[in-house]
Amino acid sequence: MFPQYGEDSLPGRHFRLENRKLLGNKEENSVLILVVLKDAESWGPGRTVADFFELVGSFDYPKDKVSVTVLTSSMSEFEAVQKHMHQQIQWYSRLTALFRDDFAPQHVVTRENRHADQVQVQRRRVIARYRNFAVLSTMELWHQHIIWLDADVHKVPVELLKKMIQSGLDIVEPMCVRMKENGENWYEYDLNAWVGRRKVRGSMRDTNFVPGDLSVKRMHQFHGGQDTFVPLDSVGGTMVYVKADVHRQGVIFPVHHVIGSEWGNEGYDGIETEGLCYVAHFLGFKCWGMPNDLIYHI
Repeated sequence: MFPQYGEDSLPGRHFRLENRKLLGNKEENSVLILVVLKDAESWGPGRTVADFFELVGSFDYPKDKVSVTVLTSSMSEFEAVQKHMHQQIQWYSRLTALFRDDFAPQHVVTRENRHADQVQVQRRRVIARYRNFAVLSTMELWHQHIIWLDADVHKVPVELLKKMIQSGLDIVEPMCVRMKENGENWYEYDLNAWVGRRKVRGSMRDTNFVPGDLSVKRMHQFHGGQDTFVPLDSVGGTMVYVKADVHRQGVIFPVHHVIGSEWGNEGYDGIETEGLCYVAHFLGFKCWGMPNDLIYHI
């Protein structure tokens, strides 16, 4: 257990299972997969943590090289994850469940309003804090590769994890799509992955400024081309590969808008995943997209 700082918060929980036999083979190409979710509904309609592990288990990658961290802000879901991990540990080197719920103000961010402009800043700040806590609490020196995966991503090509790792690139994201209601066509879902220029706030007094595109391309505009990898200025969080050493050197998720920030004043763009590449490029790391490799969101 660990202390939390929200009013009336329960103590935080850190549950870990290790497979000692498999940990003896941890020194090369070990992967840590992290998922951050609110509660049971975050998996998507009709899905549970069992479906998540079924997805991870389908990857064409040795399970004995894989660790998994699940952070949730629901005690009941923490207990469900904990129970399921007992059934899974025979195949994985390490499984960790984290419960923490003191970052998000109650009744501000919901599944229904989470994409509204007025709650986006608060929502992204909360997610960044949970992401950073999860990776800094469970990434070990022997982890070479980090995968961030959304709870409600339900279809990933079996070879994609290996392909991302073998690319040798610093930060990589496939294109996340969602099926249209006709069930035949898809559209790009994760619009936080882009390359180009964004709008610039004219004045710090413009408190109603909403970031937006100026001259931006997204991955669907590269889809079908010859390039396996295309440069990105920003990534989303549906599925992101990060070299573990990139995180170790301080490239984590900004909890405020880093673009345009000054002493005592927050900026106007570049929070959470959208600020990751901005921070990374100052250390010589680059972000890349995989426009011809599709993952599917609920």
